Amino acid sequence: MKAKAIWRLAVVLSVVVACMPAQAAEPDIAWRADDDAGWKAFRAGRLDEAERRLRAAEREARTLGKDDPRLAPTLDHLAWVLVAEGKFDEAEALARRELEIQEARLGPDHPEVAESLNTLACLYDNDSKPEQARPLFERCLALLEKAKGPNDLAVAAVLDNLAAIAHVQGRVDEAEALYKRALAIREQRPSAPEVNLTPTLHNLATLYLEQGKYDQAEPLYRRVIAIREKALGPDHPDLATSLEALAWLKFRRGNPAEAEPMLERAIAILDRALGHDHRQLARCHDKLGKINCECGDPKDADACFKEAMRICKQATPNDPAGLAKVEEDYAGVLRKEGRAAEAEQLETRARALRQQGHPQAPK
Repeated sequence: MKAKAIWRLAVVLSVVVACMPAQAAEPDIAWRADDDAGWKAFRAGRLDEAERRLRAAEREARTLGKDDPRLAPTLDHLAWVLVAEGKFDEAEALARRELEIQEARLGPDHPEVAESLNTLACLYDNDSKPEQARPLFERCLALLEKAKGPNDLAVAAVLDNLAAIAHVQGRVDEAEALYKRALAIREQRPSAPEVNLTPTLHNLATLYLEQGKYDQAEPLYRRVIAIREKALGPDHPDLATSLEALAWLKFRRGNPAEAEPMLERAIAILDRALGHDHRQLARCHDKLGKINCECGDPKDADACFKEAMRICKQATPNDPAGLAKVEEDYAGVLRKEGRAAEAEQLETRARALRQQGHPQAPK
């Protein structure tokens, strides 16, 4: 299944923490401070700080008892941080544990369970497991529509996520309808922060881009960039994701010279915000290599593809398909440059990765 650059949205519902005895007041203060600070850091794109503070909150919650209600929201928040860092296995384990805690404490049909369902479903989706994600999103949506009504903002967020599943599975009409329903709900709330519109707008633009509907996609991407730069600042990784998307649209429209500076800016933002080895940087370097080739810069293209391969090996050693894709893309560029022997070596390595499921490329 071909991966798509679709924006996934975390739904954060209000979690009511039960009143605790007086002797728990001091650890409760420490837990709340670390949990709040960690989630705030995550929303600002400061992932190292977010993980550090949320791991501290997790330790503090565990000292309050294995069934303490404060543990579940911290596990939820930490799972989101870990998936943003590409640590899928640990993130999924935390999200499954959180769901177990909430179902045991509240019952499977309680509205607060929807948050746990959404988180686990999103993690499955991000880990390319849409078949596992879809029934969880559907269950989440049913709980929220019953508890909050069909036009609640939390309902819109889950509609976005269900649309993303339909999108990645190629059901484009269903995806478009779900995105538009989510967008209509959000735009009925003019008092809500405008930045809340951006995941839906981004995903709808991406759906149009993939269908070659560039005139419909481009204004949506530009609107997202304007909103995010104003709301989040010029160095936020969410802004980089939108710049990457618009750059790729420009490339697809035959304007690599316009695409190049946008993608370079996206890479600079991601490098500062997420570190040198984040897997999103591999995707951006892979795209920039193709753009450099079209701009007549073969040396820059070589450097980009080699950096993309390095990041794949470092950041996602258990994702042979990701590395194989970069090698195939690089081989395609090499063939255009008349470097058939080098291209054939890369193609052979890529085939081995895909066929044998080897975790790393041959030396």
